[in-house]
Amino acid sequence: AAVVEDVKRNPDSAAGGIVLRRRLQLMMYNNMYRIMFDRRFESEDDPLFVKLKALNGERSRLAQSFEYNYGDFIPILRPLLKGYLRVCKEVKDRRLQLFKDYFVDER
Repeated sequence: AAVVEDVKRNPDSAAGGIVLRRRLQLMMYNNMYRIMFDRRFESEDDPLFVKLKALNGERSRLAQSFEYNYGDFIPILRPLLKGYLRVCKEVKDRRLQLFKDYFVDER
């Protein structure tokens, strides 16, 4: 019901159309983070939502990379992928720090 109300309130939805995927993504994040951390995001422009979405997108992009697959299935190639693995570690560390700052430390 909230998604429908948001679409009705948006003047662009009547004239030019909107992308529902973004609003549905916010709804999915709200469901998951409410269950895990008792936390919700106000809108698609919520700064924490934007940060989490960017980090999760970067993590997904790295996970779908060919370099990732080669390193997992052909272990002898791992030493050649040090730069890629460093980027993966940095993304992981940023995500963990974000979760610690916004969710763990608040409890």
